[in-house]
Amino acid sequence: MTDLKEYAPLSDRVAALGEDGDLLIEASAFGDLAEITPFRDIIIDNGYRRSIGWAGPGEDRPYEISDRTVGVITYAEPEALRRIGLWMLHLLFSGRAWGGLELTHPTSRVKHLYVEIEQPEPVPYFLKTEGKLRYTAYEHWPKEVRRHPFAEIGMSGVHRVEPEDRPLFAFGWSERQSAMEPKVTKADQLIIALSPAGLCAMASLFFDIGHKTLGHNEVDMEPPIVGFAATQPRSIEARFWMPGSLGFYADSLDGITLPPVPED
Repeated sequence: MTDLKEYAPLSDRVAALGEDGDLLIEASAFGDLAEITPFRDIIIDNGYRRSIGWAGPGEDRPYEISDRTVGVITYAEPEALRRIGLWMLHLLFSGRAWGGLELTHPTSRVKHLYVEIEQPEPVPYFLKTEGKLRYTAYEHWPKEVRRHPFAEIGMSGVHRVEPEDRPLFAFGWSERQSAMEPKVTKADQLIIALSPAGLCAMASLFFDIGHKTLGHNEVDMEPPIVGFAATQPRSIEARFWMPGSLGFYADSLDGITLPPVPED
């Protein structure tokens, strides 16, 4: 690991949790948060495509209805995801609305990962508030991870997140011209929009992916209608491959090579 080093001691405590353990992560454990933080230990490929074809019952139709989804594949080791989870909590505790990671691994096609925290709905006019809502601690306890961890409990094994708090993954374009003509092949940003509860669920998942008994080395987050609902309806698809999975075929992150970018 070469960056987010300040999270190493806390990450070690997360990694050491047993199945029945728990850890209170407090805002006081973190210092100031930079707007953008460099991070090398992750590769995000914007070239994932998945097609689903169907034509209803019977085989007498001369047509097929097809749905096509786009998305990302993330390659990372468990320690990297734990540190990203801690960075997300740091962002929540900081009171900032958003934060970013500059992805410096040369293989990564996505160059920036941004997290946007969606604020709770405005309180009704007949309620008065004072000051800004501030989050001060998060209690984590490990949960089982299956391939579709944010889907309904039949697929996920445990309840992690309410449907309204599922994440939204979206592409972004740093160049203005590319943003006006948004081709997926030129997307160099990934934005994850989350409610505070959704952010905690995502951080918890990143902590648990590498758990020695409860973890799983492949995680898929598919949008509703064209997959096992684990995201908001407008979201792109997101996959995470860790060492030992079919997709993470190399001995280390530096051994990963990406296939050619498909046509938009």
